[in-house]
Amino acid sequence: MSSDLTAEPTYHAVLESYYRCEKSEGCFGTFYELFFGKSSEIAPRFVDTDMERQKQIVGASLLWMLRLGRGDPITWQEVVKLAQSHSRQGHDIPPHLYSLWLDALCNAVERHDTEYTPELESQWRAIMEEGIDLIVSKYEPQKKQSSCETNSSFWLSL
Repeated sequence: MSSDLTAEPTYHAVLESYYRCEKSEGCFGTFYELFFGKSSEIAPRFVDTDMERQKQIVGASLLWMLRLGRGDPITWQEVVKLAQSHSRQGHDIPPHLYSLWLDALCNAVERHDTEYTPELESQWRAIMEEGIDLIVSKYEPQKKQSSCETNSSFWLSL
């Protein structure tokens, strides 16, 4: 992702928006209401979920994703853990749901951030994109090459 997305003032604009939303009471509840309404396949995935805890988790996850583009290796590790938990082997969250997730997030920001603007929404979308791309990239297990494949690739390259 371009460093412009996490440079001042974009990064700070989104970070300040996050904190305004967090203070507004109910933002993450609104997010889940909106998210569940985006597709009939979403709500069943949360049937056995403690939603109060889940709201706290999504709040923390948003901060990790927001900070991802700043190049911090610990943040990258946390988003990779998030990706692994959402992969086919984890909670099995298919890639097509992330656009709905981002739409619901931006709709919740619009409702809860008193300083919301379309430009701010574009900044949110741009910054979240890097984390979404990383999560989606980990959905399928990474295929490991066998030694035969590696050796045949070597011989074919000669």
